[in-house]
Parts: sequence; C-alpha cells; structure tokens
Amino acid sequence: MTTSVTLLFFSGRRDPTWAAGETAALARQLSRVPPPIPSENLGYRGFLVRSNDPGMSRELLVRGAPEVERFLLRSGAAQLSPEVIDAVGAAISDIV
Repeated sequence: MTTSVTLLFFSGRRDPTWAAGETAALARQLSRVPPPIPSENLGYRGFLVRSNDPGMSRELLVRGAPEVERFLLRSGAAQLSPEVIDAVGAAISDIV
C-alpha cells in the first residue's frame, strides 16, 4: 500500500512528491479535512494526497485546513528547500 503527498506550488516545473511516512497519523489528520478552499492563484495551491491504502480516500486535495497542511509540510521537509518551506508556511497562514 502506498500513499503519496504532492505539494501544489510550482508553475512551469514539476511539483515535489514524496511518500507519506506515518499513514496512520496521516489518516487521522485527513479525517478532519473540510472541503478545500478554491485557488486560482499562482504559487501555493494546497497538497494532493493520493493513496491506495484501505480506509483512505484515493485522492484528496487539502487546502484551508492549516493544522493538516502544516503536518503535510513537515512530512516533506527532507524533500523541500528552506525557502519553499517558509513560503508555503506563510501561505498557509494567509489562507485562514
């Protein structure tokens, strides 16, 4: 079973994707996600979580759920530059 997280952030280049590590913790976080806030902006547009794990949605867009977004951002910290982490963190704070 695999679960991946994609940060929807870049325009003109591939968005970073990583394997979700702790799927049990992720499933708990995702159970509290409200419908996403639409975005037509350039830059941060949320996180796309894809899974074939039982009990998880096959595909879920996470945006407008700051605690869950920060959890997902932390899960990909090893794949992301400090500048991207800072920019996404600021964007998450600005949404709510």
